[in-house]
Amino acid sequence: MRSTLAASFLAALALVVAAGPLLAADAPPKPPTPAECKKQVDEACAKTQDAMNLSGDELKELVARCDRLAPVVAAQPEPHRKVLGLRLKRCRDLYQFVLDTRERT
Repeated sequence: MRSTLAASFLAALALVVAAGPLLAADAPPKPPTPAECKKQVDEACAKTQDAMNLSGDELKELVARCDRLAPVVAAQPEPHRKVLGLRLKRCRDLYQFVLDTRERT
């Protein structure tokens, strides 16, 4: 009886462990707060003054980062969405302009 109980316990434990990642993956990611979103935009836009001195790879990464951040900003409440969205777009456009200018020359 003792071995049957132990075997049943181990089988149940194996099911719980196997289902654990599935349960965690099913939970939707928590959207960032406006303060967290502002911090991410600040970090993405931090190098605008040095854009001319950045390498092409750095500029491409910053443009991609801005593109990844745009949907996060679009999900924010209205005042934050408008202000942060406009700032992010301007930063992205500057990085892309510098990148395009280098490719033309």
